[in-house]
Amino acid sequence: MRTDLIAPAYAYQQFSDDANIVALFKAYNQLAQESLAWMVTHPMALYIGPALEGNLLTYCAFCLYGQFRYRISYTEIRSISGEIDGADIDRLTINDTAIDKRYDGSAISDDLFKRILTWNFYKGDGLNFSIPWLKRRVMRFLTGENGHAWRFNSTHSVSVRCVGKRVIITLDRADWPDELTALLSRILTNGILNVPPMRTFTLSLHPVPRNTDFGGDIL
Repeated sequence: MRTDLIAPAYAYQQFSDDANIVALFKAYNQLAQESLAWMVTHPMALYIGPALEGNLLTYCAFCLYGQFRYRISYTEIRSISGEIDGADIDRLTINDTAIDKRYDGSAISDDLFKRILTWNFYKGDGLNFSIPWLKRRVMRFLTGENGHAWRFNSTHSVSVRCVGKRVIITLDRADWPDELTALLSRILTNGILNVPPMRTFTLSLHPVPRNTDFGGDIL
């Protein structure tokens, strides 16, 4: 890819002896060269590169791929009983119970956001959902720092068990940080990752023996 201007702007011959006009075109070409150099080092579609980060990554992901940068939200539910001196006056009657919901969340880091982009837009596995498709997606998410789609020899460290409409993903070995697996478990239930909406997905963080009878299919 060329990094210099192919056809820089220039003044017509009759104005070439005017210092001001020549300086104007020189400044224009310098700005154009700087813009070209920036575009070459910041390929917008290559989100896995180090040049895209922060707000620029958010902008490119939305404009090129239509992917929002969501927050990882969760809900905390607390049961409040109407005991004497256990709540504010007149808030609850005695022996009454109320359910209090508190919504909270955390921002998605650049690394996690790029892993999500690779999960949603990687085309190498095709578009049809299957157990091998899901296992490769999980492996790619866990091993692909900054969204890289590294090659891996097998997916045996990820097992999938189907029970009715439930899909239970189990990591057989603790090869990845607990924080990363916890984030994957959370975003699977937040609708951020592209998975069939008619099924519910859960992630188990502990090894499960393969010779155990689960009452479902394990692959």
